[in-house]
Amino acid sequence: MWKKVLTLMVVVMAMLAAVLPVHAEGVSGEGSLSAQGDGIAILAGRGTVDLSGNGVLWIKDKAGNAVIQVTGEGEKKEFPDGWLQYAGFHGTAHVEGSRIVVIVAGVDIEMTARGRGRAWLWGHGSYQGSADGSGEWGSRRGVRVRLAMPL
Repeated sequence: MWKKVLTLMVVVMAMLAAVLPVHAEGVSGEGSLSAQGDGIAILAGRGTVDLSGNGVLWIKDKAGNAVIQVTGEGEKKEFPDGWLQYAGFHGTAHVEGSRIVVIVAGVDIEMTARGRGRAWLWGHGSYQGSADGSGEWGSRRGVRVRLAMPL
């Protein structure tokens, strides 16, 4: 399993360079999202994210006002640029803030999010969003989902 997780970590870091600038240019929506699956999920914006799963979890509080609660197993590492990493993540997380980025790469991911922002989903699974309806996670290019419930 660790080999799969490490491979996903490399893929996530490569995707971040391409994905996050899109968000910075103002691609956004308001709403709610529920998703379940295996793969990579990136959520960026303001609001609340609750998730559970197994793999690697990254969190960044860009505004410095986030409430971050992580329970379960995993080794926490703080990076100088503000990223928090939970390697070997097996548990739950609650993240709430005005400028947050939450990334999870792994299996048995279940998450709900509400607020304003975007989500990108790669792998195999399903999602239900108040703005974009429902669908399947994208396997190569990913799928973008708008969050759809005003704060």
